[in-house]
Amino acid sequence: MNIFPIILAALLVISPVVLGANQLQLVGQFGQQAVLLINGVQRIVKLNKVSPEGIKLIRVESDYVVVLDNGRKRKVTFSTQLNTDYTEREAKKVNIWADKRGSYFTSGAINGQVVDFLVDTGATSIAMNELLARNLGIDFRYVGEPIQVSTASGYARGYRVMLDSVKVGSIQIRNVEATVLEGGFPSKVLLGMSFLKHVNLERSENLMILEYKE
Repeated sequence: MNIFPIILAALLVISPVVLGANQLQLVGQFGQQAVLLINGVQRIVKLNKVSPEGIKLIRVESDYVVVLDNGRKRKVTFSTQLNTDYTEREAKKVNIWADKRGSYFTSGAINGQVVDFLVDTGATSIAMNELLARNLGIDFRYVGEPIQVSTASGYARGYRVMLDSVKVGSIQIRNVEATVLEGGFPSKVLLGMSFLKHVNLERSENLMILEYKE
């Protein structure tokens, strides 16, 4: 019995499923690059560049991007990871997955520049160290208000500033209070309550969902 036709037929049935297997979600887009969630892993992909998973970014728009996924064009929005219809309400939700230590990291933007956030509900405001602030062009010593900040290791000198905009996924808040701390702490930008007070926050197992408050 010649089994080759049977194997070939099986491959023809399986292939379309494999080719469409990548789960994609748009987290944010800044200029000619986009932050994509690819099978649960966040990647920053530049226009006409290819991610390690083989996803090529070919178009960037204000509320969606177009990619090549295994040679197939796909429109990727801020909505769910599956191929569902885009809705404005879904676009105001952001999914953030916990890492192995249970921390919630996500890419976003401050004043239009890409940053990495650590979600911290215990922080009263967005917080960053002075080097990160300088890299973002924030002249905190000139525009900021000097303050003392209580940290785990004691009191530290800081500056209270106002950020023009903070964006995580499709959620953008303007005129957000932040604290710049002298020295190298914190190593990541803390996404604190000055931003989180504008969203409803839900946790389910290792997933955190931020939804903009209407």
